[in-house]
Amino acid sequence: MQDAKEYLKLAKAIQDAPYAPPCMVTDPELWFASNEDEHTMPRVAKKFCEECPVRQQCLEYALKVNEQYGVWGGLTAKERQALRAKGRGQGRPRRNPQK
Repeated sequence: MQDAKEYLKLAKAIQDAPYAPPCMVTDPELWFASNEDEHTMPRVAKKFCEECPVRQQCLEYALKVNEQYGVWGGLTAKERQALRAKGRGQGRPRRNPQK
């Protein structure tokens, strides 16, 4: 039930965004790279995320529901796992996690 609430919050943010997030208008495989693309594809996806109007909400969603795959909010699954390990996943994530 909590995951559904979090998803609805993210969906609302996407609906209210001034323009469509890059993940909504590009190939989904970019955000969920296969093993053979594990270095190149996430870098490209993360670059798209830099200017996303819902990046923060996306990252918050991924942290709250413990999303295990793909690039969400500009972070890979490994980066989100490291963020949670530092104790940042319990509260609000940093505004610009990449910087």
